[in-house]
Amino acid sequence: MSGFDTDDTIAAIASAPGASIRGIVRISGPGTLSCLCSVFSVNEGERSVEALIADPPNPIHVSGSIELPIEIDAGQPNDHASAASETSETVATDLLFWPTSKSYTRQPTAEFHLIGSTPILQMVLSAVCKSGARLARPGEFTMRAFLSGRIDLTQAEAVLAVIDSNGQEQLNTALAQLAGGLAGPLGEIRNQLMSVLAELEAGLDFVEEDIEFITEEDLTRDLSETKLDLERIKGQILERDLIGETVKVVLVGMPNSGKSSLFNELAGSNKAIVTQVEGTTTDFISMELEIESAQIELIDTAGFELTDDRIAQQAQSHREQQQQQAQVRLMCIDSSRPISSWESEQLELSRHDEASLVVLTKSDLVSEEAIGSRTLEIQSSGLKGHVISTSSLTKTGIQRLRRQISLSVLDANTSDATVVGTTVLRAAESLREACESVEHALQAVRDRIGEEVVAAEIRQALEGLGHVVGTIYTDDILDLVFGRFCIGK
Repeated sequence: MSGFDTDDTIAAIASAPGASIRGIVRISGPGTLSCLCSVFSVNEGERSVEALIADPPNPIHVSGSIELPIEIDAGQPNDHASAASETSETVATDLLFWPTSKSYTRQPTAEFHLIGSTPILQMVLSAVCKSGARLARPGEFTMRAFLSGRIDLTQAEAVLAVIDSNGQEQLNTALAQLAGGLAGPLGEIRNQLMSVLAELEAGLDFVEEDIEFITEEDLTRDLSETKLDLERIKGQILERDLIGETVKVVLVGMPNSGKSSLFNELAGSNKAIVTQVEGTTTDFISMELEIESAQIELIDTAGFELTDDRIAQQAQSHREQQQQQAQVRLMCIDSSRPISSWESEQLELSRHDEASLVVLTKSDLVSEEAIGSRTLEIQSSGLKGHVISTSSLTKTGIQRLRRQISLSVLDANTSDATVVGTTVLRAAESLREACESVEHALQAVRDRIGEEVVAAEIRQALEGLGHVVGTIYTDDILDLVFGRFCIGK
């Protein structure tokens, strides 16, 4: 995600994977109009897109069609086929077009709404990319909304939480945060602190002229009110702290699928024996540990196999028992091998289970394209949980997996939350630091240490709040937040 460019035009399928009645292809960026003019034709009797832009509603809505190339099998006679190996067909579509900065990304943005056939959506996307757009990276539409100031970082995290919500309570929490339930109060606190800081710095600039820009009484009152507001928000955050009962996280998979190597990598030990021989783990092993403040019991189980051996059958019985008792399941699939029938069956059972994470292991043995294809194959089955590519050898994806485990533990440990889990993990410490800085500033006023000290503490508080809402960020933070999105969002 680092090194992103907001000056080009991006496109992606924005609807959920799989066949449906309707599907969406989304485009955003300065070249959106050029892409539309290249691939889209309005229906007869409707005004052209160019004419509508001259006096645009917002958004523009017109009906039309897109011409798509259709390959012809040379072995099958076809009277309509040209001498070339392909012909074309048109597909009907509605076009929604936001030509101004009033769009989600604050760039010209368009959506084709058409039949939800996966091959047709992919052909439309291919046509758009050939006309000047590029395929969007995960979360890039929402990241552009954040970078343009349309939403802050807490709202961006709420967008992902809406997509990932598993039940009405989680959805309500995400929607409330997306609507500004956290951004609004934090924005008011930042404005109040900046106003106080401006008054203090003005007084410091004119200290020799004995002008009092803010009284000690007003300063004490403003900081006390800010402290109370911050403590209230911190309380909402800490309601979802990760401290709680130990959550059972179980690794399951076929023999030699990389479970034991992953167990050792997550646990930071060599407790699990790792060899190239299938069936090395003949019973489950466990270890209690902490992952990003989440208390878990990590369990490695025997690989699935059909056997007549009594000892092996006992190991399979233990595997099934641990899998059923797990609050979070890590389904380990070897990236270098085709998906087995048992793995397909397990994926089908996990389709609507948010507590199941699919881990593609041994990613160092295959190309990025192969990983992408395997991920799309799994997601197209309707899986609700996350698919994470890892390599215990190169450490690829391990940090992302640790974070996703902690988020799953968070959801397993809490209910009636008012803040989404990703915001808790990212922002809790920054909010604690902001609260402490305001408290120190208030104490400095009471002890009459000096306005320079008060101003310095307020700056520290503003920096902490900046990290929470995203006015201060790094590429690593953007990778952390937006890297978990799916493409098209």
